[in-house]
Formats: sequence, structure tokens, C-alpha cells
Amino acid sequence: MSEDREPCKNFEFCDGMRPYGWCGEGGHSNSYLDSGGDPELCLNCAVMFRKELVFKNDVECPVCFETKRGITLPKCEHAICIQCFRDCYYGKYDEPDFPYSKDIEEEYEKYGGMSEEYGDYDDLYDAPKSFLEQYPLIREYEEECNRRYDRQDEMISVNSRCPLCRS
Repeated sequence: MSEDREPCKNFEFCDGMRPYGWCGEGGHSNSYLDSGGDPELCLNCAVMFRKELVFKNDVECPVCFETKRGITLPKCEHAICIQCFRDCYYGKYDEPDFPYSKDIEEEYEKYGGMSEEYGDYDDLYDAPKSFLEQYPLIREYEEECNRRYDRQDEMISVNSRCPLCRS
């Protein structure tokens, strides 16, 4: 099977790729497809919207008051810009600043997923313990990232509705 995946119909909004191969058409479950779900959506859009979103040019966004490309909301037909729609459905995530130089950040990032190569490895932070002892603020940084991700997840469950009519 080809590793090439097709973009979701809502790619302009979600940047998602359609799943492949593990289930029915387009990688979706047969129950999803049997209930009229669109096989050309990524899993995230399939769960959140079940259909292709309607994009429009020159939308006067009632949230940010700018005129730009937008989306008609799937439940109520209000139109808002893509960024405000993304913020409403996914919440905002502002990653904290890494506490060390760019060189150290790049070194830290290279450890991701390499636990088998390092015997004295800290699985919680994806880096050798000796590296984390040398740069102790990384633990605080990761804990703050996790807190922000958790807050974003909470906001998604509350905010994933139209900011105008709350439907």
C-alpha cells in the first residue's frame, strides 16, 4: 500500500491527511461510513464535523472584525474567518518559551523517541537523565507545556461551538 496520503477535504482549516488502510473506505470505520460520514475527511474532521466545511472569500469576521477567507460554521451557518474558527474549535495553545538557547533546544528535540539507544533514559521527558540534570529547567518547561495542553483540551470541550449563537 502506498504511503502517500490524500489531504482532508477541510485541509485548508485542519492541515489533516486522510487515514488509510486500517478500516473501511478512506480508513474510516464501517459504522461511520454507514451513517453517511464522508470518507474524504481526516479522522479529526470526521469526528468534529462529519462533513466538508464551506469556505468563503471576503468574510467580514464578527469575532476579529477583519475581512478575509472564512468558513461557514457547520451547525448554524454563521461565517467567521478561518483563524477565529480554528481558535473556537481547537482553543489557543501558546507554547512556553524554551528556557535555554536554540542549540540546547535542538539537542533536546533530537532525543525524542530514542529511548532504546540510551540506558539511563528518562521516559517522561524523552531525554537521558544526565542531559536533564545538566539542564533542570527542561522539566519545568515540559510540565508547563502539559498544563497548557490540558487547558486547551478543556477549552475545546467547552468552546467547540459558534462564538455568536453558541450552537
